[in-house]
Order: sequence, then structure tokens, then C-alpha cells
Amino acid sequence: MGAARLLQRAATRTLGIERIASHKMKTSTLFIGLWLFVSCAALASEAITEKNWVNHPEIVDVRTLYQKIKESKDAGHLKRNERKFDTTSCEPYEDDVRVLFTDQKGKPRIYYYEGGSDDSMVRRELFYDDNGKLRFAFVRAGAYNGTKLEHRVYLSKAGKKIWEIQKLLEGPGYTFPTVWPDTELIQNPLQAFNDKSPCKETK
Repeated sequence: MGAARLLQRAATRTLGIERIASHKMKTSTLFIGLWLFVSCAALASEAITEKNWVNHPEIVDVRTLYQKIKESKDAGHLKRNERKFDTTSCEPYEDDVRVLFTDQKGKPRIYYYEGGSDDSMVRRELFYDDNGKLRFAFVRAGAYNGTKLEHRVYLSKAGKKIWEIQKLLEGPGYTFPTVWPDTELIQNPLQAFNDKSPCKETK
């Protein structure tokens, strides 16, 4: 009888220890989850800076959207529409080409257009979310002196600039803007694609 009671007490004690350990584990997991949530929320509320922009949640969100759109394009899920123009007798920087990629619902996802002058050229590739908002602009520019650069503009879900960065790839530099003009960040790609050009359209 004494041995039975000892075994029962030992089992009860073991069960109690397991319950305490389980409670501590749950509490620890909850604490870690809460800490991660607070940390992410705090980072999201921080201003985007040179130090944090690469991993800032708003930039990561844009980058994820960009990759998703690129994958859809590469998989052939987007419809390509193109217009070309003869700009030899036109003013500098009129569009040489306009390309619009739309999804299965007819919504614009990528708008690409380029143009230049006798000494420089700019190509702009713009990416749009499911709501038709411009979220990312990738600009490539080059000049006669060997300058080549890339310029990236990140935009919020409301379509407002949140960050932009320019990288000189080659050459001494040129008079390209360091803050990209809002007029070139097309908010209505369907209209821009269909707008009449002062240059003759070619087939």
C-alpha cells in the first residue's frame, strides 16, 4: 500500500512538472511571437532610411509584388501589346516604343516605354498592383559619354513615392535627374499607351 502511494505521488509530481514545463513553453512561444509582431510593427512605422531600406517591410512588399509580376510575365500569363514610332523627325524624348502587359482581367501590370535624343536614352519599366496602383519603377539610362545608370522608385499602396535610389553603373555621369520626375511615373498606363503620338506610328 505504501509503495502504491509513493508511485501515485511520483506520477502526480511528474504530471505537475510536465504541466509547468508546457505552460512555460507556451508562454515563451507567445512572448517570442509577440516580440516579433512588435518588432515588425515598429520597423514598419519607422521612416525608410539608407540603413534600413533593403529590409523595410514596405520595400519588401514592393519587391515581392515585382517578383510575382515578373514570374507571371515569364510564364506567359500576361498579354503583350506594343506600339512603335518613327521619332527621327520628332522632338527629343518622344516615345520610340510603348509596351503594355495586361493580366487575364485586362488590368495593366507592366508598362514599358523608351525614348531619347542624339546623346542619351531612357527606358522606363513600371509595375502595377491588382488595384492598378503604380508600385515600382525601374529606369535604365545611358549617354554618349559611356554613362550607364539604374534608377529605382518604390511606391506605397496609395501610389506615393516612399523611396528611390540611383546607381551609376559605368561612366562619368550625366544630367539625368537624381529625383525622378513624377510626370514619367505613369499612373494611368492604359491612357498613356493609347495616347496619340506626334510621331508617325510604324508597324
